[in-house]
Amino acid sequence: TLDIDDGQENTHPYLAEALPQLNSDSWRVLADGKMETIWHLRPNLTWHDGTPFSANDFVFALQVYKTPELGLSTGAPFPQIEDITSPDARTVVFRWAKPFPQAAALGNDFQALPSHVLKPGFDQGDMAAFMNHPFWGPQYVGLGPYKLDRWDPGASIDAAAFDGHTLGRPKIDRIVIRFVPDENTALTTLLAGDVQFSTDRTIRFEQAQLLQERWGATGGTTILTPAQPRHMAIQQRAEHANPKLLLDVRGRQAVAHAIDRQSLNEALFMGQGAMSETLITSFFPAYADVDRAIGKVPFDGGEVTRLLGSLGYTKGSDGFFAVGGEHLTLGFLQEAGDQTERERTIITDAWRRLGIDSQTTVISSTQLRDNQVRSSFPSVYSTAASSGVKGGTKNLQNFTTGHTSNYGGWSRDDYDRLYATFSSTLDTNERNRQVVQMAKELTDEVAFIMLFFNYNVSAYSSAVTGPDPHAFDTLVDWNIQEWQLS
Repeated sequence: TLDIDDGQENTHPYLAEALPQLNSDSWRVLADGKMETIWHLRPNLTWHDGTPFSANDFVFALQVYKTPELGLSTGAPFPQIEDITSPDARTVVFRWAKPFPQAAALGNDFQALPSHVLKPGFDQGDMAAFMNHPFWGPQYVGLGPYKLDRWDPGASIDAAAFDGHTLGRPKIDRIVIRFVPDENTALTTLLAGDVQFSTDRTIRFEQAQLLQERWGATGGTTILTPAQPRHMAIQQRAEHANPKLLLDVRGRQAVAHAIDRQSLNEALFMGQGAMSETLITSFFPAYADVDRAIGKVPFDGGEVTRLLGSLGYTKGSDGFFAVGGEHLTLGFLQEAGDQTERERTIITDAWRRLGIDSQTTVISSTQLRDNQVRSSFPSVYSTAASSGVKGGTKNLQNFTTGHTSNYGGWSRDDYDRLYATFSSTLDTNERNRQVVQMAKELTDEVAFIMLFFNYNVSAYSSAVTGPDPHAFDTLVDWNIQEWQLS
């Protein structure tokens, strides 16, 4: 990548010598409303296989990412990038179709690709064969601090320090990444000293608490970041919604008022959870403005009764709401897992106490890869969004019309226009105001029901020095080349 974020989400140059600066020769807004950014690469860069790295590898990468058959062409920043040229081997010139505020902080969203490895296959035009190229697996060639030695799928990756790394050779010669799908097994290996570091959500909150208790003040460090938004999508496509009350904001408000966040907090996080009613995190600079603006929907049985009553529902002798003799039942689509099962039990138990019945369907790991399944549920779907980096603002795009993560199908033209404006606004203060507006509309309309931010957990033993104990968890390894192992 041209740039890299540190553990506090501050952007630094990586393969580039410096970041483009707005209103300078390196970042210009042009008279026609378009934009240009110029990056100069560090000298003497090489790929892991020793091949010289060139600005042309970014030019080639854009061709790949903009190929519709590969499935990335509609995601930022690719639609915004009009063209990339390389006047020389160390200069990358981006031509933007319109202003793009993240133009100097592209990070993992835009990575170079080794043209010497991939271009021959890409030029043949067979995208199915291209996607099956061994580069995407056991023959990966990169530019990062460690180069791939061996990959046993589902088991481990062995990697060696890369002498040509742009920020210097790593101080730890070799690393082994083990895939451990079971949280309790991961906890056991950490306690036994068989591994020295675990990355985001290998273990969960409860294992982290036990681990830190056993490690004490000297055995190691756990980093807990409330990062992953856990929320309930609400079906708002008329052809799928059942019951139809979900198409009315009053019905969605009733469901939201029936969520007992305090019970979720106590059961899942021992009262220490990051409960929330918005996707925007407390790391966002204008979070106080967001918190003041959004509509709050507290657990309130009286409001549930009032709102459902306005839609014609009354409680029967069995204690459940009904209208026209039809029992009010919400279909609950749920992802498998110990925590998610406990989450569902707490939510549906509260519903039943208030007079709302439910019917649960557990989605399989195969179905998780099927957006049609994840978008055609009848009532609600409890799921998670991407980690709330950059204050959670990236997940605001999930509720634009047609976005693949807009599982409930909520759609408003004014929100789409506001997000499009936000995506091309360069002034930070104005962008913050737009975030406040979007967060408010999402809560006013009950586009979805936010539950809490799941903790991402990283942990490292006292044998490791170098990680930032205050890092945003998913970024804790940004300086891994500086880590040492005793």
